[in-house]
Amino acid sequence: MTWQEELRKLDEELAAGNLTADEYRARRDRVLSMAVSTGDQSQAAAQPAQPQAPSTAADTQIIAPVSPPAQPDQQAGSAEATQVVSAADAAGAERTQVVPQWQQQQQQQHPNSPSGGFPQPMQQPPYAQHSPAGGFAQPMQQQQQNPWGAPQQDASPPWGGSEFPPLAPPSNNADWISQGPESFQTQPSSGKGKKIAFAVVAVLVVAGLGFGVWALFIKDGGTGSAPPVAQSSSPQPPPAPTVKPLPEPPAPKPEPGDNSSALVTPAGTTRAGGGEFDMDKLESAKYLPTTVIEKAKSGGMTEGLLKTTKDGDVTLGLFALEMPNAQAAAAVAAEYGNAEQEGGLTVNRNLSLHGVPVYSAADSTQQVYRAVYVLYNRVIIIDSFGPSKDATLSSFKTLLTAQVQKAPPTERTNN
Repeated sequence: MTWQEELRKLDEELAAGNLTADEYRARRDRVLSMAVSTGDQSQAAAQPAQPQAPSTAADTQIIAPVSPPAQPDQQAGSAEATQVVSAADAAGAERTQVVPQWQQQQQQQHPNSPSGGFPQPMQQPPYAQHSPAGGFAQPMQQQQQNPWGAPQQDASPPWGGSEFPPLAPPSNNADWISQGPESFQTQPSSGKGKKIAFAVVAVLVVAGLGFGVWALFIKDGGTGSAPPVAQSSSPQPPPAPTVKPLPEPPAPKPEPGDNSSALVTPAGTTRAGGGEFDMDKLESAKYLPTTVIEKAKSGGMTEGLLKTTKDGDVTLGLFALEMPNAQAAAAVAAEYGNAEQEGGLTVNRNLSLHGVPVYSAADSTQQVYRAVYVLYNRVIIIDSFGPSKDATLSSFKTLLTAQVQKAPPTERTNN
């Protein structure tokens, strides 16, 4: 098998994808090296030995410029042209190089051509011709129009075949400019959408102005009278509820000397169980809610007094809890209000006074009204309950008014 056939076989295997690009280049260089070695031996045997002048490696090699291409009548006598090399160059490491005529034309047209020259178009080089340094052109490939060393080179991978386009299409196809990475980039908007949007906005503005002119001057017969002001369709927020201020009790009076002088005597018949008590008796009798008793104990209650009567079917009660100071008394009064609300009673603003909150509750069997306030360092509690609403409410109002008149509150924190 000749080296041309081996090259053709390598090209077929590369096109079929049986070889990688590296394997193809390695095997092609090996075949070309063998072909060059064979051509050198045959040429050396055909040429007689020539005397060589002694020379050194430091001598300057001068190569004469390539002669211009010969005319057609001059080309008829010889198929090849010989480059003239000076005698000093002949003594060096290189010899006269036989260059084909078509290669001289390529060198004149392309001064930057590779050292190995360009492949001979449309024909295979003869056996005896030396292989150029860059190798022979690959047959049956696109490189006949794009020889080695040209700017455009087919670097398509061997696995491309017909399924993938070549990386460097032919030079006569201008569509290659649109291929490559830039073809995948997003093209900038032409601005048609913005122009359409501006046009729509302009039309709407003009239509609005025309409608305004018609509504002002044409609709009412050209009188030019201003249209009535349109009422806002959005709902107005409701006005803030006005809270009626609580009635003011009488002004504070001097501090009473003891618990008995701080309380009035309720109407009705005295009930058993009343009188003075200390902390131990308060805990055992459980006159008040548990949380209130605990707050009074932690606050340091010293002594207390209970006045209780029976006014018909209504039971009335008055408590005075003496504390070390006004702050402790205020804490017990606040805890009493919390305990009543947790027990189901609600604040009754219709009966409350400034500084005297009233709590009430009603069910089918019992009516309850209670009040609490601070008198200096004492906690005053007013209690009323009975089966009849009218009787219970009437007795409570009477007792509340009498107690506040006798000893008005000194702490007025509720509003």
